[in-house]
Amino acid sequence: MKNVIFLFLVLMVSGCTSDDDINPSDDKWVLDNVVCFCFFGEDFDFSTHTIQFNEETQSVVIENDSENEFIAPAGTYTYTDNNGVIGIEGREYTYEEEGDTLTLTFVDEPLIADDEITYYYSKD
Repeated sequence: MKNVIFLFLVLMVSGCTSDDDINPSDDKWVLDNVVCFCFFGEDFDFSTHTIQFNEETQSVVIENDSENEFIAPAGTYTYTDNNGVIGIEGREYTYEEEGDTLTLTFVDEPLIADDEITYYYSKD
């Protein structure tokens, strides 16, 4: 019986992976909504902003319209990933990918009351 339990535990541990770099998928993501201490108006179109990660090159392509920029100006940037915290252009975001939804939340300065911002994306 001890051997069966040991084998079960070995199989459970070997089935779990511990990867420090957990990158968002390489899908193209379209911005759906932004939650912050800011005002965009009732009919604001966030969909002109997209983001696409490339795990192989550790790069991210950001597209914005000419009037509004989110995360960074349009372009290609390198990014870092440290245990679920993405760094882009000197700013850090926690992220959660669940199904067709990607959520990026700015890692804010606790002493600043109005810098909280969360971006909600869906797969293109």
